[in-house]
Amino acid sequence: MGLRTEFSDFRLGRALASSWRRGRNGSGIWVAIAAVATAFRVLRHLSKRKPRVEFQRELKPGESLRIDHVERGTNDHP
Repeated sequence: MGLRTEFSDFRLGRALASSWRRGRNGSGIWVAIAAVATAFRVLRHLSKRKPRVEFQRELKPGESLRIDHVERGTNDHP
């Protein structure tokens, strides 16, 4: 995670907390802003890439593992 992303998350978190606090004090516009920011944060969380497992097998003693990288779009699969 880069510094820019961490800073953006920090700013969004502070803005969200501030919006909810101001909204609880009776300002309807701040409740709306907080709701939109919360929705944005949830969508951002749901759209993150999730790791994908291609192959899984437990190695026994004496076995080894070889990892090769094949460029996308090529048909040279070993």
